[in-house]
Amino acid sequence: MTRNVTKIIAGAASAVLALTALSACGSSSAGGKKLDFITGMATGSVHLKTLQSITDEFQKENPGVTINLIPASQDFTNDIKVRLAARNAPDLWNTHGWSRDRYAEFLEPLQNRSWASKMKPITKEAFKEANGTFYALPLDIQVTGVLYNKDVLDKVGVDPNSLNTWDDFNAACKKVKAAGLTCVVAGGKDTAIAGDLADLTASAWYDDAELKKLKSGKFDPAVYEKETGLISGWAKDGYFNPDYTSATQDDIEKLMANGQAAFYFRSNLHSAQIETFNPNVNLGFMATPTESDKRYVTIGEDWAVGASKTGKNKDIALKYIDFLAKPANMTKLTQMTNNDSALEGIKVNLGKINDTYNYWVSEKKTRTVPFFDCIYLPDGMWDTLCKSTEGLITGQLNAKSAADQMNTNFTTMWAKKAK
Repeated sequence: MTRNVTKIIAGAASAVLALTALSACGSSSAGGKKLDFITGMATGSVHLKTLQSITDEFQKENPGVTINLIPASQDFTNDIKVRLAARNAPDLWNTHGWSRDRYAEFLEPLQNRSWASKMKPITKEAFKEANGTFYALPLDIQVTGVLYNKDVLDKVGVDPNSLNTWDDFNAACKKVKAAGLTCVVAGGKDTAIAGDLADLTASAWYDDAELKKLKSGKFDPAVYEKETGLISGWAKDGYFNPDYTSATQDDIEKLMANGQAAFYFRSNLHSAQIETFNPNVNLGFMATPTESDKRYVTIGEDWAVGASKTGKNKDIALKYIDFLAKPANMTKLTQMTNNDSALEGIKVNLGKINDTYNYWVSEKKTRTVPFFDCIYLPDGMWDTLCKSTEGLITGQLNAKSAADQMNTNFTTMWAKKAK
């Protein structure tokens, strides 16, 4: 972590007046200590309810301590940036993929905690510095491939294990469309769905040399145009759901649940949500195809918690993180997200996708890649990734214009990072 990140965080200082809506860091309450935890979890969600139940248990064991779970706002990332800019860091926050690469200088290192030795090797690429230092407890580990409806693929005669290349995948989509079904679901009411689609498929087009260029600030639009060409081709061939513009997340997950769609490029969390619409849905998990047939799964932080290194109640914050790391609590947390555990020794069952997940991750030991935007794009590019991909799906952008848009934004954001 460098001083450049501090400057990026400081850019949020113009919004510092918004701090009055949030309680002061490490404030004292009438009965003792009150700690703020910006969770990034939606009000009323199963995630926040699960975390609250575990937090209630911690508070029973620690009378006088209150952990104030702050639900997600419309932009919880900015909430964190504002507080860091004002030197009023929350005691704890969900690092949402950025514990190492955005927040490291603000967080207490955790590699010496009692549970740290249980961190799985698979976490190394996404969480740890070269020397083994890391800054957040992963409540789970997001290992993402492609979710699919088994019944749909069986109906059209497609074996998901054979879809090694994008040509294979496109041939499968042709069969799905011919059967009157949707091949790839996405919803325009939440552009993050399009962003996830691009994020999870972008790595398919880059070799090691090209990735090194990205990390040194050189974006080749010709390489990224392969990515935009793939998605633009799906749109032109009618492989997306026709109601993309008006479709919500619930709408497209109902398509998956009711056997009307084949593939969904999102995290395993969404398999559990699909199941809420149809408990009998037959879902699977597969590794992402590539241009060369060297399939991969994408790993990174999903929910992860770090403690402010300057917090007035840092000792309590660390004790709370240790409590979350207990096997019984980690089991509850992984069940909450339908993801694997980042810690060894935690019993995990991913429900509908459990067997197919184990096939690709445990049996085949499929290669892993990090989330593309977190490692290879400068901070601030997520919105462009989402909007440029949406433009491809709606037809407002072609492959070249979308790649050029990404190139322009990359150059701008990289220049800000270098200042």
